[in-house]
Amino acid sequence: MPRRVTPGTSPIPQTEVASPQTSARIDVHTHIVPTDVVDGRRRYTRADLWFGRLYRNDRRVLATADDLRRSMRRAGVAASVAFGFAWRDPGLCRANNDYVLDAAANGNGGDGLIIPFCVVPPGDPDFAAAEMERCKALGAVGVGELFPQGQGWNLNDRTALRCFMDSVRKLGLILTVHTSEPVGHAYPGKDSSTPAAIWSLIEATEGQTPIILAHWGGGLAFYELMPEIQRQAQNVYYDSSASHLLYRPEVYRLMSQLAPGRVLFGSDYPLIRQTRAVRLAREAGLDADDLSALLGGNATRLGLGVNEGEAAV
Repeated sequence: MPRRVTPGTSPIPQTEVASPQTSARIDVHTHIVPTDVVDGRRRYTRADLWFGRLYRNDRRVLATADDLRRSMRRAGVAASVAFGFAWRDPGLCRANNDYVLDAAANGNGGDGLIIPFCVVPPGDPDFAAAEMERCKALGAVGVGELFPQGQGWNLNDRTALRCFMDSVRKLGLILTVHTSEPVGHAYPGKDSSTPAAIWSLIEATEGQTPIILAHWGGGLAFYELMPEIQRQAQNVYYDSSASHLLYRPEVYRLMSQLAPGRVLFGSDYPLIRQTRAVRLAREAGLDADDLSALLGGNATRLGLGVNEGEAAV
């Protein structure tokens, strides 16, 4: 069973690093969907606007739990956090959550650990609260990857935002949120979840809920050079998902300096093969301690690790 996370501010000291001999590779950002979604792609692209925008092109790969496990074996990844798609429809969220939870409960026998997160539509607070509670009871350790614009989540509604985040906090879940850069080229999936928009969510947590911002947080870490932002962001983590589509390799070193102890390896599989994502991270010029922290040490201390004694990679 994946480790539970105790709510509260991050216990990670700024100077703490992972030992290269003890860290297993952990991917904190992968997506899996049921076989029915893979086989019925066309039907689902009509059912959800943003799923259609992302997957109407048949060259964009969808993956099942079996696909993910094969990928983990090839890449030497010991554990992967798995989400479904950020559906807007509650029924589709629940069905995909059941698939992820079942994959985690029935397949974690030494063949690569799947750590389940659940997806909910935050704009439907009653359903979201009940679904998170249900999934937590079945083994989920987090909620996400949430997609604010795709799911119609109004981050400017502070009252509703605090209500949602109170539910996440009370359940002791980690939250992963899709983020985008405020500048630069357009691409499928780029939305309005920029650092300015996401900041209201961070304020709503009051440091009590660990938040993983996907895709390096859209550049939010730069503003941690401001002392007041850094103080409020100590429970904010940044994953490296989709780095190959956005940034030069220097981003790994820069982010390790801006947010030491809070950078996490995420591939965004199946958008990119995990083998390639690991290779890009290893070739980014990090020293051994920073690389170990990125590839697994930081995730382990966040509560997304594997059992002690797992082989180091």
